[in-house]
Amino acid sequence: MNKKESVIEKFGKEYTVDLDTLHMGIHHLLGDAVAKRFIGHKACLDACLGAGLMTIALAKYVDTVIGVDVDPAHLEQAKQNVKIASIEHRTNLIQGDIMDVLKMIQPIDSAFLDPDWARVGDNKENHVLSLSQMVPPADLLLEEVFKKTRNVCLRLPKTFDLRLLDGLPQHETESIFLDGKLKFYCVYFGDLIHTEGKSELNA
Repeated sequence: MNKKESVIEKFGKEYTVDLDTLHMGIHHLLGDAVAKRFIGHKACLDACLGAGLMTIALAKYVDTVIGVDVDPAHLEQAKQNVKIASIEHRTNLIQGDIMDVLKMIQPIDSAFLDPDWARVGDNKENHVLSLSQMVPPADLLLEEVFKKTRNVCLRLPKTFDLRLLDGLPQHETESIFLDGKLKFYCVYFGDLIHTEGKSELNA
């Protein structure tokens, strides 16, 4: 399968990606299923948006998506992709460090957080083992985002030790499967919680 075919199969359209954002992006069926949790929200933050594929999924269900990424190349891909999806008018894409951008963005009532799990300078399949090792540190990111909204989804790698979440506020941890294979976890807080404890999503 060539790159074009891989992009269409994973994301549903011929969106603009590079090898990193192709690898890190969420399959469109899974992204849509997660995004449905955000129905009824007005302004959703998509932190560490990559090529903007989750922004596109979220924009189906919320009024406005504020997408932030520190990498200008990622942001350029996201800008092209929201045009392809015809949702430019419902997005605000910002290049910068999310920890800095959080101090000046407009009010939000929900957030999707997708920090980088890869070990710095390592293969993308080798994931860090704690929230504090992610980029940006997911524990600090959660702390700052909680000052804006309690309605948060944090995406984590399938290799993550869920026992490390025990000290966090009340949450639901959803195991996300595609074709019977565990792909990642989503940890939901606030009114994004559908059931206490653990749940599963199969697509």
